[in-house]
Order: sequence, then C-alpha cells, then structure tokens
Amino acid sequence: MLEGEVIRLTPTPNTLRELYLKSGNQCAFPGCFARMIDNDGNFIGQVCHIEAAMLGGERFNSDMTNDDRRQFSNLMLMCYEHHKVTDNVDEYPVERLKAMKQAHENKFADIVSKLEQSVEDLTAFQISHSPIKLLRINELLDWGNSEEELLESLDEVNQWVEKLKKLTPDTRKIFVIMIERSIDKRIWTVIPLDEVKSVTRLGFEEYRNHLIILHRCGFISEAFEDDEGFISELNKFDSGWPFWDDLLKFTQKSSYSLDEIIVNLNFSVLG
Repeated sequence: MLEGEVIRLTPTPNTLRELYLKSGNQCAFPGCFARMIDNDGNFIGQVCHIEAAMLGGERFNSDMTNDDRRQFSNLMLMCYEHHKVTDNVDEYPVERLKAMKQAHENKFADIVSKLEQSVEDLTAFQISHSPIKLLRINELLDWGNSEEELLESLDEVNQWVEKLKKLTPDTRKIFVIMIERSIDKRIWTVIPLDEVKSVTRLGFEEYRNHLIILHRCGFISEAFEDDEGFISELNKFDSGWPFWDDLLKFTQKSSYSLDEIIVNLNFSVLG
C-alpha cells in the first residue's frame, strides 16, 4: 500500500561505495565481466533497482518506502546491456535478481579478510543454492517424472553440487566451457580438450591443473587422444544419468545460463 508521494532518492555515498567494493568492478549479471569503472576512473556502469524506484517501473513494490528503494539490498551494479535485459520481469523476477546479486557479491564480499587469510581454503567461503524439487527442469525437458522420482534425482544432484563447491570459480568456469562445447555421441558425450584450451587461452600448466582437478573430482574422464585430437568424456552421474547434458538442454530452452547455475552455484533455478 502506497504511503505518501513516491520520490526517486539518490543512493547515499556509503551505499554506492559498498556497492562498488562488493561488485569487484564487474557487472553482476552471470558470465558478464564488463567493468563498472574504466581505466580513466569514469563510472560507466548502471545502478540498477531490483524493485523499481518509481511507480510503473519494473517490479515496483508499493510496500516499500522511498528510502527502502535506495538501500544497498535493493541495488546492484550492471552494464547497460544487462540492465535492459533484466527489465523483462517475467524472466527476471525479484527472487532471481536477489539470488544473482548475492551470488555475485559473495565472490567479493569481505575481500580484505580473505586476503589476510589467503592461505586458507577459499572454497570454504562459497555459498550454494540447491534445487528444491526439480519441478522447472522436469517440466521444461518434459521428463514427466513423479515427485517421488524427482526426490531421488534431487539427492543425487545435491551430492554433485557439494562437489562443485569444492572447486574454485575458475575451475567451474572451465567446466562450463567444456559442457558448452561438448559433442553428443549418443552413447557418450566428449569434450574437445584442444578446442577448450584454444578458446580459454590458458597456458599449458594452468589448463592441465584444471583438467587434473576436474578428473579427480569425477566431472570428466581421463584425457586420451583419438582422430580428433585430445578429448575427455563428460561423466554421467553414478546412476547413469547424463545430468550435465540435461542441464545444457535446460539452459538452451530457458533464459538461465550455465554460468548462473554452475559458476554461481545457483541450482535453485531448476525449481
């Protein structure tokens, strides 16, 4: 219920400072690395409202006060392109933007403390969002599974989410690129390792270390050479479920990205 005149208030300097520090100078949209401040010190990003500042705006909440709307919790920094993309309120409701904001800021929050404790395992700081019932992916991929069947699948997904949490964001990003460039051979799904190395432009040792970690954690098979060069198999779940293939199909049929789900550990989008 509206109380008083709706006025767009400018965020306070302290709020803007906190937004920038926790943005890592990057757009908050998953997979986007557009800078918010350029090399000359100019602010080129956009201060975006999750729930609109003005009546008639996207996701406007009449229960909020003018001051509520300019608080840190209702703001995020994005590039112009993704500010416009998220104007689609059907694809980007309040809950999704809040999860996006939290996942992005978790990577940079309390950065001084993390630097002081840099010898610690940085994966311990990571927060994941697990799926609830897998209802969205069940509907989108037309599985037709019952809630009991989905519950069994959910347990297996959550086990692999925990394994992903043990990887750094950089290793998860490499895994995303592998999934995106994987080739479905019907019986198995292969990863063209030479191609992935080429597009990431990583040095041999750095790339090799990512491969060793992903193999050791069970995400990919050991690398081997065939007529197409060095390849690896995209592993299925222990039950035989080709989950990563299904996850790729899910992103192709929805507005969600593998970066948003895997790199940001936001599996809640699966429903």
